[in-house]
Amino acid sequence: MIAFLVGWIVGFLICIPVGPINVWVVNTLIRKNFRSAYSIALGGSLMDFVYFMIILTGLSLFNFTPKTILSLKILGVVFLLVFGLRELFVKKQNFNLNKDEEQKKTRASSYFFLGVLIYSSNPTLVATMSGIAAVIKSWNLFLNTFPNYLGLSVGIALGSATWFFLLLKIVHRYQNKIPERFFINFSRACGLLIVLFGLYMAFNVYKENFV
Repeated sequence: MIAFLVGWIVGFLICIPVGPINVWVVNTLIRKNFRSAYSIALGGSLMDFVYFMIILTGLSLFNFTPKTILSLKILGVVFLLVFGLRELFVKKQNFNLNKDEEQKKTRASSYFFLGVLIYSSNPTLVATMSGIAAVIKSWNLFLNTFPNYLGLSVGIALGSATWFFLLLKIVHRYQNKIPERFFINFSRACGLLIVLFGLYMAFNVYKENFV
């Protein structure tokens, strides 16, 4: 249960920053309908599950020494700070599809598989997921067993799906009232929270190992 709850929270939070799939999902809602947009989101959520299961299972093959755990925690802190700073200084996102993207959309057999393709085409995804998995593993919140890995991965997928459901409901209801600038400011606010959390984790690592 702890693994599932941790996964749900992490899955929800990592999807908040404005990224390619958020842009596609919102744009599809505006151009098409809620069902099509949420199908794209569910395709992304499925890939969250697949990537985390593969990464966590791979990490479980290694036995980590105290020095390795400390290194993972430090890398986790660095990852959080870099990830947060990147979102804090996020640039304007374009919610309009160009002609090539339109053709790609029309050729897709379904919006669900379109979501899988969009998610899989992100070159930084594996590195991001690996960093998050290493951070979670370094927290030692639960035993490193297959059922916990499964619960964590399912939680991450459901957390992702929950975020997109809320996002689409909000955008659908206030579609004509929410300025595009809101999404940028919201993403920056989330980046600031991630940076603050990273600093908190850095303080804990320092206190546990160097004081």
